[in-house]
Amino acid sequence: MSDNTTQLDLSQLAVDREQPAKTAAKASGKFKRSWLTRYILPGGILIGFLSLFAWAARDSFLPAQSITITPVVVSRAEIKQEGTPLFQAAGWIEPRPTPVIASSLAPGVILDMLVIEGQRVEKGEPIAKLIDIDAKLALAQAKAQHTLQQAEVDRAKATLAAAEVNLAKPVNLQASLADAGAMLAKTQLAIGNLPYLLEAARTKEALAKENARRKELAGEAIPGRILREARAELATATNSVKELDVRKPTLLVQLKSLQQKWDALDEKLRLLTEETRALAEAMANLTVAKAKTEQTRLEVEVAELRLERMTVRSPITGCVMTLIARPGQRLSGINPHSAQGSSAIVSMYDPNRLQIRVDVRLEDVPQVQIGQPAIIETAALSEPITGEVISVTTQADIQKNTLQVKVAVHNPPEVIKPEMLSKVTFLAPPSPVVAGEPGAENPGKQPLRLFVPQSLVAMSEEGATVWVADLTASLARRKSVEVGRGATDDGLVEIVSGLQPTDKLVVAGRESVSEGSRVQVTGEDRTLSSGNWNSQPAARTAQANAPSN
Repeated sequence: MSDNTTQLDLSQLAVDREQPAKTAAKASGKFKRSWLTRYILPGGILIGFLSLFAWAARDSFLPAQSITITPVVVSRAEIKQEGTPLFQAAGWIEPRPTPVIASSLAPGVILDMLVIEGQRVEKGEPIAKLIDIDAKLALAQAKAQHTLQQAEVDRAKATLAAAEVNLAKPVNLQASLADAGAMLAKTQLAIGNLPYLLEAARTKEALAKENARRKELAGEAIPGRILREARAELATATNSVKELDVRKPTLLVQLKSLQQKWDALDEKLRLLTEETRALAEAMANLTVAKAKTEQTRLEVEVAELRLERMTVRSPITGCVMTLIARPGQRLSGINPHSAQGSSAIVSMYDPNRLQIRVDVRLEDVPQVQIGQPAIIETAALSEPITGEVISVTTQADIQKNTLQVKVAVHNPPEVIKPEMLSKVTFLAPPSPVVAGEPGAENPGKQPLRLFVPQSLVAMSEEGATVWVADLTASLARRKSVEVGRGATDDGLVEIVSGLQPTDKLVVAGRESVSEGSRVQVTGEDRTLSSGNWNSQPAARTAQANAPSN
């Protein structure tokens, strides 16, 4: 092949297989970017716009309670003068704080009633007598037992005295020791004399033996009787020697026993164990006897107290209100396990301590204050008397729609009695404007006060509350407030704390709203707070503490 032959480039014939893949990847990236910009981003913007629109128009979609509102009255209002009548309420007279029950402290049967209803009795005066025969017998038995126990004490004292003497002077032990010493000395003497006695017996035996031998040698020269006597004497002498020979061991044993006995008695005399025990036992017996004597003495006192309680006495100075028990009725006393019945005999009261339980309408309750003065009228009196509010109960009467208030009676006359009906006029308490407060010297320059209609204030055990409309969030809020002592002629009460001058009170619909419920204001109700208030109540000047016309 010639050098000029054209060279073929085989690389140009190769197929680039990566080019379609790169082209496809570029196309896919463009597709994804176009989907994000065309659909997802506009959809998100649309959803956000719709959500914002729904939140702004939520009042049109969510249900709301229709209510009417009234503003808080901000004014230098005219405060009622102290002593001005506020309202009246009916009630009945009762003991203060409660009736006093005179009860029997001992069980028994009523023998006689010594008082009648309405009778005035002094403290400690008998009001009833119980059958006392059993109490008298019990007292006599207790005294006899006490006397017997005192004799036991005397016996124990005598035993103790003897034990003390025996311990101080143990003569019995000393006598026993002396006897033992004498026996010991006697035995020692016998042992010491034994050798001499033995020698004498042997000598006597030798003489008797010689005498018998001579008589035997004499033969027929002496009578047989004399020979027998000589032999008998020899046998006796021999026996005496034998007896003395065996006596020494016995005497030594006896000496040892007597020595041990003497040692034991000497140790007993030194220790005095039995006498010490007898003394301690005598002291213990005396202590036991004295304790039993004290018990019997207490039993005597209990019996005397029970006999004394057979006469039931008045616990206070006062009047008998009701007779609870009757003659012949069995009383249980103070025994908590008795099933015989009650121990109450009469109910009493102190005529100088009376009160009136008044049924006050709920709308008038905010005007009631502890220590508030009141005027009390009853048919039994020609002139009214004064009283003072002492407490407000915590439970209302659902049927009467009232709350009970207790009014103490000042210096109650004797003519008024418990359960009498009466009429109580509650007076305005002292003005809240006191010396030292701003405006006290010049009522026209008093600071602004907040007043609300009395009917919108709800009273409960937790305190006073009102319903307020939150116009910004369109929600109902329940606020706790403190009611002041000020009141107006227009049915408004002062709010010391808990409200702002710009608050709006819920009027119509407040019975069905709850905390945080949505509300819709349909109008403003000024009928409750209109009265003599003008459109600019803050411009009015109070005349606190000024005499009313």
